[in-house]
Amino acid sequence: MKLFKYFLLLFSTSIAFSQSTIDTLALRKLKSEIKQEILKEIQNQKKEVESTSNKDLDKFSLHGYAVVNYYNYKYDTDPALKNKIDAERLNIYPEYQFKDWIAFRSEIEFEHGGTGASVDYDTQEEFGEFEQEIEKGGSIKLEQIYADFTIKPYFNIKVGRIKVLFNLAQSLDDPDEYFTTHRQEMENALTPLGWYESGIGIYGTFAKKFNYYFTFTNGLDSSGFNSSGWIKNGHQERFEMVNAESFATMMRLDYKFGRHKHTYAGLSAYIGDSSANRPKEDMKESAYVTMLEGHFTYNEFPLRIYSTGIYGNLENSNIVSQRNANLSNNLGVKRTPVGKNAVGFTTEIGYEILHNFSNLKQHMLYPFLRYDYYDSMYDVEGSIVDNPRWQRSSITGGINWFIAKEVIIKAQYSNRRLGSQNYDLNTLVYTGKKQQENTFSLGIGFEF
Repeated sequence: MKLFKYFLLLFSTSIAFSQSTIDTLALRKLKSEIKQEILKEIQNQKKEVESTSNKDLDKFSLHGYAVVNYYNYKYDTDPALKNKIDAERLNIYPEYQFKDWIAFRSEIEFEHGGTGASVDYDTQEEFGEFEQEIEKGGSIKLEQIYADFTIKPYFNIKVGRIKVLFNLAQSLDDPDEYFTTHRQEMENALTPLGWYESGIGIYGTFAKKFNYYFTFTNGLDSSGFNSSGWIKNGHQERFEMVNAESFATMMRLDYKFGRHKHTYAGLSAYIGDSSANRPKEDMKESAYVTMLEGHFTYNEFPLRIYSTGIYGNLENSNIVSQRNANLSNNLGVKRTPVGKNAVGFTTEIGYEILHNFSNLKQHMLYPFLRYDYYDSMYDVEGSIVDNPRWQRSSITGGINWFIAKEVIIKAQYSNRRLGSQNYDLNTLVYTGKKQQENTFSLGIGFEF
């Protein structure tokens, strides 16, 4: 009987021990499975985060360009003018693609290597006062910032601070898109280059070959108009915020006829009142700026041709001149008489010559020739006197050497003839010639 009890106890203990062993093994297996599941989940989450991060980075893009130039001057109008080196500009374009059809686009420009200056108009003091803050000779500017809605090929919208694409130079502004060391002369003399305003733009393509662009933005400020630059300095950059009492419209139509994106011909027009945006309410009359422009660009390797013409009219230019003459010195404007009409024409041709040499095909060398004619006081009204000094023509010749696709070295010589007579500075005797301004310049441009 005792033997049976011992046997029963031993059997029960063995079963209990076996069950304990089974439970321990099951627990270990469960722990291992849970651990594997956790590690797998962590790895999946890590991959998901990395994938999301990569997708976010893919949505972000950055490109830009830079220009540095050297100028050697010989001017009849300013014999003491010193030679210059100018870190002209560094333009950066940060962009972000929210969705397939919505993008954020911007442009930041570092100009002449510095920060900037601004003017503020204080209405709290008696009669108001202009206050100017100057930190350094150059500037850092937020040129563009807008939302781009690409809806259909024929209908798209930009909203924010956008580029006003009046004239060809506004489109061809990267250093590899124009031959000269500095920006295109005639267009830069009569109109704002780097012309950006706040508002809405509508653009698109129809009939496969036609591109259109329409903008409705804040207008110009006629207090900046002057003799030499006509409406150029009416672009509102002097104040921290722009006045938006009057608006302007710009319309442009291009016909594309070649393989390259810069082979097309077109027209553009601009109209807007410039009196309501003056810093003070010193002009009741309107001052509409109306401009028409035609352009042609051909870029089919190895030949490049560029040509454009501008005609402009300023309403009540004599009244604008009178009001500007009474402006405060602190405003920083020239206060010179303004022409009623301005005209300008330019043409440029370049031909790549190294493609004929098989061992030099990795480089490109474009000799070029350019002609500019422009008169910012082509016609005047009222008591305003036409100053022949502002009738200018210029011949420029030079080369563009593409040592790489993204790096261009430029050299040129420019002879500018003015409508004014030249007098010997020592004897004050008329020389029988017109005044001239000659410039030799070297430059380098970068794309990235």
